[in-house]
Amino acid sequence: MPDKLDWLNEHFVLMKYRTVQEVTVNSHYKIPFEQRELAKQNPLAEDYLKKLAEQELFPLASDFLAFNIHQRALAWWAYCCVLSVEKELLEKPHKPVDISEIGVRKKPEIPDWAKMPEEKPVDYKSNPDYIRLQNDLSNIKMNTERLIQQLPPGIWEKHLALRKQVYAEFKKVVGKDPDELMADALEQVDKIKALKDESEAKAPIYKMKKELEEKIEKIRKETVAQIKAAVTEKSPAEIKEQTGEAMDAVYACITAPTDENAQACLNAGNACPETPEGLTALIAFWSYGNLTPKMDQVVKTPPELAPNGMKGLLLKCALTPGGTRKFQERMKLYFEIGREVGFGKNNWSEFMKDRVPPHKKPGLSEFDGLLGKKAPANPQPVAETPESVSEKSAAAPKFERFKG
Repeated sequence: MPDKLDWLNEHFVLMKYRTVQEVTVNSHYKIPFEQRELAKQNPLAEDYLKKLAEQELFPLASDFLAFNIHQRALAWWAYCCVLSVEKELLEKPHKPVDISEIGVRKKPEIPDWAKMPEEKPVDYKSNPDYIRLQNDLSNIKMNTERLIQQLPPGIWEKHLALRKQVYAEFKKVVGKDPDELMADALEQVDKIKALKDESEAKAPIYKMKKELEEKIEKIRKETVAQIKAAVTEKSPAEIKEQTGEAMDAVYACITAPTDENAQACLNAGNACPETPEGLTALIAFWSYGNLTPKMDQVVKTPPELAPNGMKGLLLKCALTPGGTRKFQERMKLYFEIGREVGFGKNNWSEFMKDRVPPHKKPGLSEFDGLLGKKAPANPQPVAETPESVSEKSAAAPKFERFKG
């Protein structure tokens, strides 16, 4: 939670209205039902905003600030939030998923520690035990033949004749001799296995499962085809060009709010409104205050249009896939950026010195929307003497109010 000392000697110099009531009347801000009592207890706009931040209600705090901040400052705030997202994506890009992959059944990813050890083919013929057994078997055959040759003449022949006679009697009773029964048993095992596989394939439940899977896959493919036909998919090169033009238009309109630059924001925003950059361009146009630039008649922009656009932009930025921050972290960061802008500390004047807009210098070390350093989590109060106060005042940087 932001420490109360963070707000010491800090004031929102760019707030348009002093009280919450004035914001509701002039900017058409609607106080959330759950925060009505808090607004009654803190009628001053700055106090109400501080209480929302202390309770870590950053989305609500950003929403209220958007309705009560100077229009050009609002556009700069939106521009800074987009820079923050773009820097996150430089650190950790998001891999886009093709729409045709939606709904495809995928095999579950098994972690390495849970996988069965990979079975490697065994070359049993080179196994020493196998070689030894083969040698033993060859020796047994040789010894058996040698023993048969040592038998008295006619004994082995009588054995073969007797076995044949026994097998014949066995076959009369059973229908097959032992060798034939063994061969049939092995054949029956193979038939039973094949019959089981065939019965499973023909079973009603398996048949219904297969039919259902085929229907689902057919519906999925038809849905994907309809979406692709209805929604024109832009190439990465086209998106890059459109978002770049949108950011160019936003920066130009903020630094020089003219009819031409406002019209450029409208055109650039309408080209890619689904992107944070495109929505930022529309916010910059709405912040201009005139819905009909370059025309004699002025149509005043509804006061709630740009703040509501800012609310949608913060949500879009916070939900952007990829990046290094989670939703809550992003919402807190965006409010911190807005607070800096509202204090008058963060504006475009510093970036106009080198005439290179921040979005033209992408990189991990470049400006990401937030200028100030965070205060210590638990700052310890120190007793100040008149000498230390004078030294501190001399060394402290001069507080510069809003420029531009």
